[in-house]
Amino acid sequence: MRGVILFLLFFTLSFAKIYLISPEELHKLIKEEKNLVIIDLRKSIKEYWKEHIPGAQWVHFEAFRFPKGGTPAFFLHTEIFVKKLEKLGIDKNTPVVLYDAEGTFIPFYVAWGLDYINHKKVYVLHGGFNHWKDKDLPTTKDYPKVKEKRYGKYTINKSIRADLDYVKKALNREDVVFLDARTPELYEGKAGFWKRLGHIKGAVNRFWKQDFEEHVNKYGKKYYLLKPKEDISLFYESLGIGKGKEVILYCGQGLMSAATYYVIKYYLGLTDKVRLYDGSWNEYSQTNLPKEP
Repeated sequence: MRGVILFLLFFTLSFAKIYLISPEELHKLIKEEKNLVIIDLRKSIKEYWKEHIPGAQWVHFEAFRFPKGGTPAFFLHTEIFVKKLEKLGIDKNTPVVLYDAEGTFIPFYVAWGLDYINHKKVYVLHGGFNHWKDKDLPTTKDYPKVKEKRYGKYTINKSIRADLDYVKKALNREDVVFLDARTPELYEGKAGFWKRLGHIKGAVNRFWKQDFEEHVNKYGKKYYLLKPKEDISLFYESLGIGKGKEVILYCGQGLMSAATYYVIKYYLGLTDKVRLYDGSWNEYSQTNLPKEP
């Protein structure tokens, strides 16, 4: 019986996956997949009212965050997150597509949340809505008709998340790399609004945008596409990632580092030993734990 349970758990985990999808591939998928749920994560509902991808529902990304013990901006408690998914017409078998305006870290953050509950199939639109527009693909002003669903049973993948206690224990581990995905100015403590400035002692810095190339569509709007794998893999490999080292990712609020989570685990496929510290500097700066400078 125990062997059966372990097999089922492995089976569930092996199907948890985040996929990058091009505008053309998404256009085809919309036609073929009747149960697809598309979530528009652009910052302003006015953008959604103006036009959106057919079938998309608008949700502000902050709807997936809430304070914990007085500290702001943690990813939602799992039960509440699942309830929201149900309201969006999502069950455990529903393919979910996420997009923002430019293809930044926001959809990767929500995708990480879905990965945390081992959702089977999650797509992030490469380059976001502005890339979709660049391909002259259809848009609409219509709202989709959505029926609420029961999500069903889910499992939590604790191995992809780090809380403050885990971070404390990992500070002196030689097999752990702390990677700060913020700008160099924030990493170096030259900017920011937190109680303490700087970075976790011993952390290395790679701004999340360094893995992406900026493009401008025919309407003058920016979007970001991932650089070729060979252009970015050497940096991560040089840190020992993929060679036994575990990486704990953080940024200001856990948002930027979600893009790096996707890059390391799914785009480059270097290792499964990747944790996102969603408390990030937002939480760490309130402690007396060691920092630099």
